[in-house]
Amino acid sequence: MLKKHFLLVVGIILACLCASCEPEEDFGFPSKIEISGKGETIEIKGSNDLPPAIIQIQVLDYNGDGNNSSTFAEGEDSLEATTDWLTVKYSFTENKLELIAKPNETNKNRKLYLYLLSGKSRQEITVTQSK
Repeated sequence: MLKKHFLLVVGIILACLCASCEPEEDFGFPSKIEISGKGETIEIKGSNDLPPAIIQIQVLDYNGDGNNSSTFAEGEDSLEATTDWLTVKYSFTENKLELIAKPNETNKNRKLYLYLLSGKSRQEITVTQSK
């Protein structure tokens, strides 16, 4: 009897943990974007017929650091997040991402992770810039 209760409790805990996870989703944008070391502006139109209801964008480095997110505000038609070398804008009306990268003067390849969040779903996009 105790064993059945234990298994039931463990099952409920696992179900709750899995339900709280953010599933990866394809919002119609590529999962990898490569940017020239010279710096450039790239515009990418989402390929989904029905645009996602993106409410937040985040730009993080490989450690998950980055205090550069933008959250939906009533009356706004876009989101924007900026790091030291990359600015990301998302337009709701056009379902378009715009990435503006400064020239890479570090002599190292750079990498950031862009997260598009819609409720409990998200899309991760790896952004790399050559040296």
